[in-house]
Amino acid sequence: MTSSTVAVLSSSKEFTSKYKEEELLGEGGYSQVYAGECRSTSTPVAIKHIPKKDQAAGRLCDGSFENPAVIGLMDTFELETEVIIVMERPPDTVDGHDYMFKVKHVPEDQVKIIFKQIINAALLMHKNGVFHRDLKLENLLVDRNKGTPEVRVIDFGCGDFVENEPFREFNGTPDFAPPEVCRDETYRAEATTVWQIGVMLYMICTRNSFDTLKYMEQDNKVLGNVSKKCNDFLSRCLAFYPSQRPTLEDLLLHPWLELTGPHSNDPVLEVQEYCLRACLDIKQWIERLLFQSAPPSPTKSASTVSRECACIQRSAKEE
Repeated sequence: MTSSTVAVLSSSKEFTSKYKEEELLGEGGYSQVYAGECRSTSTPVAIKHIPKKDQAAGRLCDGSFENPAVIGLMDTFELETEVIIVMERPPDTVDGHDYMFKVKHVPEDQVKIIFKQIINAALLMHKNGVFHRDLKLENLLVDRNKGTPEVRVIDFGCGDFVENEPFREFNGTPDFAPPEVCRDETYRAEATTVWQIGVMLYMICTRNSFDTLKYMEQDNKVLGNVSKKCNDFLSRCLAFYPSQRPTLEDLLLHPWLELTGPHSNDPVLEVQEYCLRACLDIKQWIERLLFQSAPPSPTKSASTVSRECACIQRSAKEE
């Protein structure tokens, strides 16, 4: 499967003619996100404004495997002083932090379903050559109005492309950085993603905040409120040394993620796993060819496109 390229537009008039901008949804260190609506279809959208002085140069990418758990990219506008990214805004969703902490109790079986989706999504992102680098509960959208919670990954503002060489500079939430970053060592994409999955699970199990430095200093005992399999899964994700952490594929095979009962044949997971199988069946040499190919000619698109836009484009097939 391949993703169609989203054209980079450069007219503010075209933006205002296509989209109506509404209330501010959130603001971060590098951007602002507004609610909005597509004028022609009344479809709700999220509109992200990124000042050019803060946004990294990137590239729009083709050749991605379909990833239904990544938020979809609709339009990109490169204006004089900013880049505007227009994305899907699924109705009736809340961020993962609100979903997990505004209810008194989330059953462990439901937590399993959510994390199986997160791992599937992360594995497909990596297979598509994208390293999110800031996976956390706030960067997930959860549809809570269906029988099975559906998870979508958002906010690729700290994202980068998976490289063979390790990374040096960390971009992401400092409290959730892996121990190797705290030790001023280099870090790799997959081991960091596995650590961040462990951080999210730890926060849900303990209903507490997380700080890597504090976690490294404390005596991390077995959690009494979850199963032994969950504790084992957690301890593997939060191993202090990256070589001791499992791969994302190994995580999917962990016994804790085995689903039984009404969720064992869940259609949401079946779609994700179909896409994952299609991705994993591709030969390794084809993957290397896709992920290490030369970037497109700068004459085909603007030379200063948000890296975030590129990561979204490469992570999820666009309709």
